[in-house]
Amino acid sequence: MIHNEIFGSAKWIMPEEDTTSAIFRGTFNIDNADLPTEINICGLGYFILYINGQRVSDDEFVPAYSDYIPRNRENMKLAYPLSDVMDNRIYCLNYDISPFIKNGENVIGVMLGGGYFHQFDRRAEGLMDYGNIRLCYKIKNGKNEFLSDESVKYQQGFIKYSSLFYGEKHDYNGFDYNWNTDKAKDENWLTPVLCDGMENVPMYIQTAHTDKVAKTYVPVKVKDFGDYSIYDTGINTTGYVVVKCSEAGETVKLAFAENLNEDKTLNYDSAGYEHQIANDEFITDGITELLYPRLLWHGFRYFALTNNAEPVEVREIYTGAPVTSAFECSDETLNWLYNTYVHTQLCNTHSAVMTDCPHRERLGYTGDGQLCAMAGMLTIDLKETYKKWIYDIIDCQDKTTGHVQHTAPFGGGGGGPIGWGGAILTVPYYYFKQFGNTDFLKECYPFMKKFTEYIESRCENGIIVREEEKGWCLGDWCAPEKIAIPEAYVNTTMYVTQLEMLAELENALSVDNSETVALAQSHRYALKKAYLCDENGSFLGGVQGADAFACDCGIDNKNTFETLKEKYSKLGMYDTGIFGTYILTGLLFKRGAGDLAFELLSNKNEVSFEYMRKNSATTLWENWNGESSHNHPMFGASVQYLFDSILGISQAKDSYAYDKVIIAPAQIKSLDFAKGYITTVKGKISVSYKKNNGKTEFTVELPENQSAEFIYAGVTKTLTSAVNKFTI
Repeated sequence: MIHNEIFGSAKWIMPEEDTTSAIFRGTFNIDNADLPTEINICGLGYFILYINGQRVSDDEFVPAYSDYIPRNRENMKLAYPLSDVMDNRIYCLNYDISPFIKNGENVIGVMLGGGYFHQFDRRAEGLMDYGNIRLCYKIKNGKNEFLSDESVKYQQGFIKYSSLFYGEKHDYNGFDYNWNTDKAKDENWLTPVLCDGMENVPMYIQTAHTDKVAKTYVPVKVKDFGDYSIYDTGINTTGYVVVKCSEAGETVKLAFAENLNEDKTLNYDSAGYEHQIANDEFITDGITELLYPRLLWHGFRYFALTNNAEPVEVREIYTGAPVTSAFECSDETLNWLYNTYVHTQLCNTHSAVMTDCPHRERLGYTGDGQLCAMAGMLTIDLKETYKKWIYDIIDCQDKTTGHVQHTAPFGGGGGGPIGWGGAILTVPYYYFKQFGNTDFLKECYPFMKKFTEYIESRCENGIIVREEEKGWCLGDWCAPEKIAIPEAYVNTTMYVTQLEMLAELENALSVDNSETVALAQSHRYALKKAYLCDENGSFLGGVQGADAFACDCGIDNKNTFETLKEKYSKLGMYDTGIFGTYILTGLLFKRGAGDLAFELLSNKNEVSFEYMRKNSATTLWENWNGESSHNHPMFGASVQYLFDSILGISQAKDSYAYDKVIIAPAQIKSLDFAKGYITTVKGKISVSYKKNNGKTEFTVELPENQSAEFIYAGVTKTLTSAVNKFTI
């Protein structure tokens, strides 16, 4: 859709001066309030809508983040050249405002903040600003329409500064609290200017989940430093702090961090360092007692608060998508891993984008996002959010070359051709496996093929050796030691696996896949020639999971997997980065080495999830040793295997949307019981088992009209819908 289809002849309006926040006020007359009344509205970057003084929705941070409009490339000042031609889109919200309407004069009030749209303070990736904040709406009551235009007025409001990365500053003195009602004094309000160039931008009504307040926490004081105190939320999370100050003329300040120094002061290193500290500041008027930001979230566990105020609560805010899974077993590390991943993924799903972290970067990195795509789809109801994010990835593909950016929506950032750009192949593949939707896959397919054309142009002798000139070309990332596994090897092996995914999808679409199959085979030959294995079948000495990459793409020989198993049985922990960890763990499960996969997932050594757990982590870390961000979901990708391997809930290779279900739990000696469920498009599938005196008691519940093939310990049987109980 375009502007006219959603907004008719409504006009986009914005403040005449450059500002990060403003409030807008318009009036409209209703003759029949009994008629249904709805509004299509978009405020960029974020907006809050009021009708006659009442907030219309509990949605937070809307609309969804996207590549809104074209930007001035010269002003972006990126650290690397950018010549790609990308697409843009804007999301809008539709609300039923009938409950708020009255006969006679009605008032619409809209509060705007910069969000991702008008963001110019953080420039680590370049200047990502799209321009000044702006608003458009169409109200429909029966046949009557009321449209945004120059008759709408605006002023600054109490938010004097709103920065997604740095915080908000409020001054309540002189603020008219009736601003969004018919009692407002608006004679000194300003006339907006029209915003050109919005008419032909693709626009869509948002269907992905919006952010919501999920929980509240009562923080605990850690230490009083005289002028300020440090507080602990008790969990690393996203949202903001609500504080109380009843006195007028006070300046209340907050700062946020994930960690503390030894002296109990805030340690900012993991969330942006000293040059990017998230702060909120409030100048009080004695009228407003509860103080909190309106149009942004922070990522934090600890906060500093001046002692002229007291904390009331921490509001945890992230996607309103419900958790649709559960997992529990006899190993506490794996229980922690499941719960912590889910919490981390929720904290990194804001404005319908899967981010890498919720504080320092807050970008839709395609590396983190594709790694966790299956885990996210299995555990949380993110169907519409992932569909929207796939469109973001497609929008960020160069329309001529097929190159895919490392962040979607595009926000700069580094990565590599396959581990990042390859999201255009993997995420639609996982989406189709989970949810079906052939029409959507057909829509994605040309862009997927275009990407393979681009990658072929980045090869020498069948090996991927470059991406964009003067740009990034990463392989694996965040290994416990300095990356030693070659980037070209990682990219090419992963590309072969992605080509296999594409060939499978082509088969599902009844498209000739012979070209894709041949491409995959040609790259296997090139890999074998470039990276000859040694006498033990090992590639590159097995460094950082190199043999797992080889096995996963099918260039291994009869000894490679055995050599890999021997290495990790002795090592007893991971030595891999984000991709190697995921590939290694999955490979072990797939090839019948479930005991070893379990031992790595639950290991108690230095490079382990247990190391995070025993160091009081409540969200997953960016690095195994705790350096940098403490809220990164990428290592949580292996949560997928809790369901498809430990519980054994999977599909046949030619199955999509759980048409052909297989229940094949891995046989793990050290695991006494496991139970859990996922929610598919056909309903809930749950598996539980418990070992007792050499026997294993199973309970498998399937949705109505669903059957499954059960495989375990040499036993194969057919399960039917409802509850299946049996002992092996």
